[in-house]
Amino acid sequence: MTNAALTLAQVEQLGDAVGRIAAYAARTLHEEFPHLDLERLVETFMRPTAVEATGLLYLAAIDKGATPGEAAGKAGTALIHAWADARLAAKAASRAAGEATEDPRTA
Repeated sequence: MTNAALTLAQVEQLGDAVGRIAAYAARTLHEEFPHLDLERLVETFMRPTAVEATGLLYLAAIDKGATPGEAAGKAGTALIHAWADARLAAKAASRAAGEATEDPRTA
């Protein structure tokens, strides 16, 4: 990826692309799993770390020759995978914590 500073227009385009990626990813997850709260998904995907990671993934794909649509698809897919991995890790940690606090005499 190039280290050149982005122009104001490029920053605006990147912001628009990242916002759209987050919105599409959230909407796709909500449509597939209606029990997931759409607003919470958007909120999660718009957290600073998620925005930064999505933007970097998008720009890296562009630098590798992807079209904006392809780059958005790659960044959106990575965003959904990262979210799913985090959810699975949290669930596993919760289970492990529950097992650790369980009274062995009643197990």
